[in-house]
Amino acid sequence: MDPFRLEDVSVAPGTTGMTNLHVGRLSSGHDLAIPVHVVHGSRPGKTLMVVAAIHGEEIYATKVIKELLAATDPKSLSGTLLLVPVGNPLSLEQETRNTPFDMLNMNRVFPGKKDGWISERLAAALADLVPRCTAVIHIDGGSVERLIHYIYIKESQDEWAKQTHELSRLFGLKVAYRGPFFEGSLTAYAAQLGVPCIVPEIGGSLLMQNGEYMQEALRGVRNIMVHYGMVAGEVVLPDSQVVMTKRTLIRIPTGGIFVPHVGLAELNVPLAKDTVLGTIFDPYTLEETGRILAPWDDAIIFQMRALMSAVQPGDYAYIIGDGQSAVPLRPLA
Repeated sequence: MDPFRLEDVSVAPGTTGMTNLHVGRLSSGHDLAIPVHVVHGSRPGKTLMVVAAIHGEEIYATKVIKELLAATDPKSLSGTLLLVPVGNPLSLEQETRNTPFDMLNMNRVFPGKKDGWISERLAAALADLVPRCTAVIHIDGGSVERLIHYIYIKESQDEWAKQTHELSRLFGLKVAYRGPFFEGSLTAYAAQLGVPCIVPEIGGSLLMQNGEYMQEALRGVRNIMVHYGMVAGEVVLPDSQVVMTKRTLIRIPTGGIFVPHVGLAELNVPLAKDTVLGTIFDPYTLEETGRILAPWDDAIIFQMRALMSAVQPGDYAYIIGDGQSAVPLRPLA
């Protein structure tokens, strides 16, 4: 079995290695590069890439990759894991969704341009890995203030969609949403190449120190590895899984101090219409200036702003799924 070669490293079977995808030189004189850990199994098999922190505030996914690397023995692995703990180092440094230097969302510019904006150059470096992969798991997540918990399944009717649907189901989250592609996303680019790419949205805020959710994320990746024959074991799924086709993004209506009225107990649980999700008050007058309500019956929280914080109008508040659009998430015929 041959070594796995990437950039300046050659990783022998049954070992691990690390390299960097070089992007360019910054004004500081420092190199800009994307780190990649290679876990090369002792036997031939599939190549699975797991990517985190394309949005720099989504550091929970980076911790998932840290734990995944520690839990994977290359000697008992068939195939290769490519682990990218930080897809956008510049955004991570500032903990921002968009790249600070050009204010672009890196996950809207794939496959990028090697001679384009700095976000496009980052995307181009990462995009070069996709053709080498059997499948990609792009772990999105929440931030220090926001937590999120569901899996996004992209709408499509081709063979790629069937594979992606099945991998999304096997990841094992209880709640899924089926929606359109985002042009320029890593998923949309992978679809062009016929490489299945799934997007579990998991972690952040109150989940940061909750070991149960970390284990759920690790179990999801392992389920995919079991499915592809990369490791021995059984796929572990919850008793029931549903997929919804309707959701809404609720933004902060007015600036001030946000106070959450729901927490972990309400995550992924049906709520009645007009349930108070959070309020905003003026820090000077101390009067309540805004109130966020559940938009419909059987409202399912996918994402919530979970901590009291200063907010601006237009900040993310909640992503709410419509439980009445839910159907069982089953294998496709």
